Amino acid sequence: MPLSANPALRKSEPSHFSATMREVRPLLSLVLLIGCQCGWAAAVQPLVCSSGGPVGTVDLRVVSTNTGDKPLPLRTINRLEEGETLTYKPVLRAKEVRKGEVDMVLVPAAGVTTSDKLLVLDEKAAERPEEWKVPWRVGIVAFIYGPEGLSVRKVKGFLSNDVEVVGELADYAEKTSKTEALLAELATPNVSSERFNAALEGFSSQYGLNVQLARNATTDAQAYAAFQALNPAVANYDPLAAQPSASAKQAAMLATSVGELFFGSPVGLAAGGTALLLDLRSLAFPNSEFRSSFSQPMPDDALGLCGKTGSVPAHTRVAYLWAMRVPNAASPALHIGKDNSLPAGEKSPLPVTVSDASWKLLDRARDWTLQPEKGQPDKTKPVAVKVQTLGDTKKLDVDLSKVTPGKYTLQGNWDWDHFEASGFIDVRSLSDFATARIVPASQDRLVTNSGKVTVTLDAGDKADFEFVTKAQIERLHDEFASPLAVPFILPQGLRAGVQKKMDIQIDTSGLDPGPFKLIVLQVDGKPHDITWNLLPSPPSVDNLPIVVNQGVTQTDVVLKGEHLDLIQRIEASKGSVRLDSPVAGQTKRGAILQIPADARAGSSYALRAYVEGHSEPLQFADALKIVGPRPVITGVQVGSPPQQVVSFGQNELPAGGFVSAMLQVKDLDPEGEVRLACSQNWTKSVSTRLGGSSGGLRTQPLAPGQVFVSFDTAGWPNGCVLAATIANGEMGSSAPYVIGRIVLLPKIDTFDFQPTGDASDSLYVILTGENLETIQKAGWTADQSEPVEGLPLPIGDGQKQQLQMRVPAPPDPDAQLFLWLRTDNQPRRTTIRPIASN
Repeated sequence: MPLSANPALRKSEPSHFSATMREVRPLLSLVLLIGCQCGWAAAVQPLVCSSGGPVGTVDLRVVSTNTGDKPLPLRTINRLEEGETLTYKPVLRAKEVRKGEVDMVLVPAAGVTTSDKLLVLDEKAAERPEEWKVPWRVGIVAFIYGPEGLSVRKVKGFLSNDVEVVGELADYAEKTSKTEALLAELATPNVSSERFNAALEGFSSQYGLNVQLARNATTDAQAYAAFQALNPAVANYDPLAAQPSASAKQAAMLATSVGELFFGSPVGLAAGGTALLLDLRSLAFPNSEFRSSFSQPMPDDALGLCGKTGSVPAHTRVAYLWAMRVPNAASPALHIGKDNSLPAGEKSPLPVTVSDASWKLLDRARDWTLQPEKGQPDKTKPVAVKVQTLGDTKKLDVDLSKVTPGKYTLQGNWDWDHFEASGFIDVRSLSDFATARIVPASQDRLVTNSGKVTVTLDAGDKADFEFVTKAQIERLHDEFASPLAVPFILPQGLRAGVQKKMDIQIDTSGLDPGPFKLIVLQVDGKPHDITWNLLPSPPSVDNLPIVVNQGVTQTDVVLKGEHLDLIQRIEASKGSVRLDSPVAGQTKRGAILQIPADARAGSSYALRAYVEGHSEPLQFADALKIVGPRPVITGVQVGSPPQQVVSFGQNELPAGGFVSAMLQVKDLDPEGEVRLACSQNWTKSVSTRLGGSSGGLRTQPLAPGQVFVSFDTAGWPNGCVLAATIANGEMGSSAPYVIGRIVLLPKIDTFDFQPTGDASDSLYVILTGENLETIQKAGWTADQSEPVEGLPLPIGDGQKQQLQMRVPAPPDPDAQLFLWLRTDNQPRRTTIRPIASN
């Protein structure tokens, strides 16, 4: 049944487990290494076992054949050679007495020629230091302690011929190593996840646990799964226990489970030969009960032996066995490659090239140091460092907490032999990023809702991005904002040497413009802020290019587009631009262009718009275009209208008829266009290309610079001031030139005089014709008039009108009648005379 399916386990999920492993490991460190802090003063640290009971603390060492070499702990020895000496010394607390006897059992290393397959050395008194000479290279060594003494003389010959015991002793040594490795990691505060993972996997596989440790799961989640399989009692483990005492008790339970598995758990989780060599009592040591033991590290490389406890049968002596393999391997050949840059003051993984066999044994190296490279006058002495392997990654965990920046070679000892890794370590300071910034070109691309934008960071003179492990963005001045992780790329990779640039990707979708900070974290986990701005959408100018005629040196223009208020200034590659003051949100903005007098038609110039928040201007290529000169209408000759009773004034055009005119044009384009419209209202116009006709307008180019036009004035209202323009395509249009004012004049066919029949000397003037409704007043002089009181009446088929007007008697027979039209301020002279009545 899966662990999560067990109701008893649900309250102890891996997430809780992960959250409390930081509490568990320090507590285990106290439980395994220090024990209770009681009030007595003792020179020797008390041994407190996570499982079983304390057997005693011993100091087992190997003495080299070279008299100058320092004895080394047996537990970490790599080669145990012929002629070397095994030493034993009891480590006693005040008033402690070590009774019984101790002994060593040796198994020769592979390839050693000897008749002994297993050798039981002479037993020694446990109360005092003792030693044994090594007869040949050793592959397995076992330490035996019998509190009641040992009897070995009767069985030496038998053991030397028993091959099965040799194999069991080898398996036992392997299991001892795995158990001790896991307990050591549990007892180490702040152990790296890689080391803990490696110890956990080794222990689980060694004991055939029915649990799968997911490679991509967190170390704490793997530990949780393994401990659940170790002991069902862990199912009740409450990582959120309120009482510190309860938390400490449950933390110790984890280590206890490991120890119980090693000793042989009564719940049957351990399979096969967990309690190996316990049957040796019937083979090598009659009337003895062998009990397995494992060691816990103690100060000064001593071994704290913990053994299985319980009642002892009558007439039986208890003996405790601790065993280890001696690898008998040569010193490792290490090579440090290009990923050799490490941060000063931190623990860091260092990739190395090494054989698989050497990697498995590399933790047995000792006395690691960093030797400064030559040529560094301030660094001459080697620096001691702590080095450990990180799982199966072939990376070393190097503690540089006391190492200053510089180049070093990595050295170590393999027993008494010195070795050195090829390559070097480049220790560098972590950066504070005080000078780091987003490069201007990248900042310009950080525009709201522009999608995913790749941004380049520049570290500045003294900073370096090689140790960056995380990047986040967060809006400034927003108390509800939270950091958002963003992807980043180091050009060479983490810890791969000086890297002055780093690329990040920021998704601007849905982000409003404003100030932000980029949070950069290095291997030490400390945040460093780099401020930047998310820019609003940039301005757009929709009415480009701006066309300017050759010869024009200054002109007013109106820019049309969006966000024009963000433009701070505009520069032209030739000439200058003066902008009107900005208005927020404006879509039109005026400007004055100054163009050099030597600008020639066909040339074009770029404009550069400098925008708020942008380091580089927006470039508008060919935004200013110089074309040929604009056409100019220099004069108009209008055909004279036919003579009639009411005369036309100067520059007047008859309404409702065709008019001819000759336009004099400078810089006329043969492909140009003529346009006619009222100058009061240009919305109603008639236009046609030269040589064409449209809407009552016909044009015909004659001599160069002359255009004959014929047009019907019926399309325009009375009073329209008709003007003409010439359009020469992209060169623009001429200024309007007034042809004349369209006037609707009365058309008088006949006129007659009749007396009024009253005592006055006034007369009636009776007019017959068309458009008589336009007459407002009449008189015989320009300064005297009589208003027309009536309106004309239709006569005949309604096409003609008759109007009767009362006027004073003419001053003389040759007087001419003046008429005032409703649209005029001045009178018009007519051909009507008193003597010319018709």
